[in-house]
Amino acid sequence: MYIDKELVQSKIVILQGRGSENNRLLLEISALEGSLIKYDLFKKLKVLRKDTNYPTVSRRVDDLVRRGYMEVVGKRTIIVGKRKDKSPSYGLTWGGFIAGLTSGSVAKSILRVLEKNPQLQLPFPRKPVFRIIREIFSDEELSLIAQSLLIGYLRAIPKDIEYLRPEQYLTYLLPAITEAPEIRKKFEQKDLSRLLQIPEVFEFFNKSLSDFERMLEKSLSGIKELRRIYLARKPTRTSPIVSKN
Repeated sequence: MYIDKELVQSKIVILQGRGSENNRLLLEISALEGSLIKYDLFKKLKVLRKDTNYPTVSRRVDDLVRRGYMEVVGKRTIIVGKRKDKSPSYGLTWGGFIAGLTSGSVAKSILRVLEKNPQLQLPFPRKPVFRIIREIFSDEELSLIAQSLLIGYLRAIPKDIEYLRPEQYLTYLLPAITEAPEIRKKFEQKDLSRLLQIPEVFEFFNKSLSDFERMLEKSLSGIKELRRIYLARKPTRTSPIVSKN
């Protein structure tokens, strides 16, 4: 599926310019492997890019953490010389997950990625929901849905992804679906009644619809207020000045 590179770079700024390729690969590795310490990220990235060095990877990870794409999700015991030490392990945030979907290998493995990254909390139980989804959709369909969702999501968010607060990531899920007709078409072709029989799933979609409705009402209210201010300042017509000469 074609993904508009300009759209991606305009909404995910870490994927443009210097360091963008390392950023993309680090997010891809984290998505597919789960949380890792910096040294393990370095080793896996070096397989893909021979000229990679550890200080560069360390700086990239720190920058991704600072900008909200990765976070410390735990500690791992390592041996330094003869001494044991604790090293932080880094995993994706929801922002990093969305950015990671620009990788075809991540999109093709979207459910596996969510299983590998339990720090990405979902408002419903993973195992029964994922089992039903795997029964309903093929891997090819899930890949199409993931990439369509990415495009719809980037179209739906008002600014680049770094402006979103953590609690807003799931809020934009339904707007993303409305911006991606391929997803609606796939959903219409499938019987999703089994999914909606899971109370947490039903409540999630019900709440999402309510949140989306409130978001639209707030936007409409802002537009109406802007129009009121505009009309209040509308200049009045004046009679043309006629010269007495």
